[in-house]
Order: sequence, then C-alpha cells, then structure tokens
Amino acid sequence: MDLILSVLYCVLILAFKIPLVILAYFTFYFFKKGHKSPNLFQRISATIFKTFQFHLPLWLIRKLYNSCGTLKIISHEQKKHWVKKLDASNEKNGWEGYLIADDVEHSEIGKDVDMIILYAHGGGYVCGNALIFLSTFIDWIKAWKLSYGARTQILSLEYRLAPEYSFPASRENLVACYQWLVNEKKISPSKITFAGDSAGGNLVVTSAIHLVNQLHVVPPAALLLISPCVNGITSAQSFISNDSFDCINITWFHRCLELYLGDSNLPPTCPMISPIFENKLSGLPKVWACVGSYEVFLDDVKLFIEKLLSNNVKAELTIEDANIHAYAVEKLLSRNGAYDNTIKRIGEFLYGENIN
Repeated sequence: MDLILSVLYCVLILAFKIPLVILAYFTFYFFKKGHKSPNLFQRISATIFKTFQFHLPLWLIRKLYNSCGTLKIISHEQKKHWVKKLDASNEKNGWEGYLIADDVEHSEIGKDVDMIILYAHGGGYVCGNALIFLSTFIDWIKAWKLSYGARTQILSLEYRLAPEYSFPASRENLVACYQWLVNEKKISPSKITFAGDSAGGNLVVTSAIHLVNQLHVVPPAALLLISPCVNGITSAQSFISNDSFDCINITWFHRCLELYLGDSNLPPTCPMISPIFENKLSGLPKVWACVGSYEVFLDDVKLFIEKLLSNNVKAELTIEDANIHAYAVEKLLSRNGAYDNTIKRIGEFLYGENIN
C-alpha cells in the first residue's frame, strides 16, 4: 500500500510540475533570447528524475534506474557479441564486472589492445549497474576504431553499493580490480585508464589518489571524469543557479552521501570523500573531464581542474553549453551534439598522440 501511495503521489506531483516546467521553458525562450538553456525534453526528464529521487523508496529507484539508465535497446545477439561476464567468484576481494569488446568471445582481456578502460558507473553510490551505459561503451569502441584504428576494451565494474556496503567498499573494489589487471593479468598501467560518471567519477579520482598517496604504486595512464562529483558539500553557486535545470535533487544527493559514509564517521569534507579538498595531487596521471553548463556540479568541477593544474597535473576540461547531468553518456539527454563531441574528445585525449 505504501508503494502504491508513493507512486500515485509522484504522478500527482508531476501532473502539477510538468505544466509549470513547460511554462517556464517558453517563458525563458521568449524573454531571454540568445541564452541557450536545456531543451524541453531535458527539463521534463530532470523534473521526473528529481521527483522519483525524492519520493520513491530506494529499491524502486534502483529498478527504475537500471531499466531506464540507457534508453537504447540492446538485443541478446548484440550482448553476446560485445559482453562477457568476468567470473570473480574466486577472487578474495570479491569484485565483479563485465568485459566489453568487439567479438568478446574471441577476446582475451588486455591482449592486442591499445587501452583498457576500467569504468565505474554513477548512481549516487547506491544504485546503477555495470551495463547501464552499454550502448555508449559500444559507441566509444566503434568510433575510436574508425578514427584511430584503436583497439579498446572496457572493463565495467560491478562495485558494491551502499547502504549494504558503505565506504570504502566501492573504492576497494575498484583498486582491487586495477591490481588484478596489473598483477594477475600483467597489463601495463600505461594501457589502463580509469573512467567514471557522477559518483563513479568520484571513485575514479579517490581511487587514483589512494593508489598514489597511500599504496605508492604506479597509477593508470589517465583519468576520464564525466560529470564527476568531487565535493560532498553543496555550497557552490551552481547548486543554486542550476538547481531548477539539472536532474540531481539536492536532498537526494545528501541522502546518498549519508548512506555511502555509513558508520565511517568521516565528514563530507574529508579528501577521501571530496577530492576537491585533497592537497597532494601532483602524482596523478593526466585528466580529461567534462560537465554541462547547467549541472549543479559545474563550479566544483571547474575548481577541481584548476587545482589539478596548479599541482602540475595535465588536465583538460570541456564544458558543454545547455547540457545537464549525464548528457555525455546518455545521448537522448544531450543537446547540440554534446554526446558525439564527448566521444571525439575522449578519443583525441587517449589516442590522438599515440595512434597513427
């Protein structure tokens, strides 16, 4: 009964909110001509996402997130061609994941490839799965093969989620998977890139910092940060100015962070949670990041990239105008070719100087 009431309540709220969103969109369009804003589809999508985040139970949000995370349907035959489950049942660290590669059944991880991308999905540390952006991964591999002749594999990590597994379980999974690639599969760090979106972007950065500063091991060759969460504090101006446009509900953000922190007693400002407060960044590999101009994370990402540059880390930032969170991994949420631009720019960053 509680579930039915929650869903009905969301429907009633959306019946009220969506007309207001439509009105706000056309008001902005007529009175602020020349200023690009998210389109109507982006605005309605963001309103639906935030309403669900705020009012639905976590288990239902997980189901909706997993089913709607990628809106492009992948057939069984396509999955068979591209995806292979990695059996980690015998691994002491317990991580699991999927290898995504062209003709995956005849592919060996790390063999005859130019780069392996170890990917951590987003979802606020509490939802999402390793194949949520499978169609995007396939687009990446195909595009870079066509443009550079590059052979790319993606290991998408099925890391442990909060609240069942709080900090630092997800980071431990990513670090353990990286060490498995290097130590067990004998793959050079120079052929490994960490990548992640949103909360996954946070795991990418904090894991790289942990590898360099605590474990004192060679980090991967590069980091790809897609709309990353780099700050557990929501005091940046973009959290205010972009709140009505973006698809992240601030109350949901704090709830997810609280579940992720669990019983760790760590404050949100701890560098292990918010890498924007980390002072030892000089050992990190090169970084490419992207963020939409209407994301709540915008100002924090800009500040973090500035901090990387001041620590002599090679870093690039792409800000896509009139785009919101997840535009770079979900084509339907992108505007002005931003999704395709991301594929091109990542390809240039990874392969432009290395592949003939």
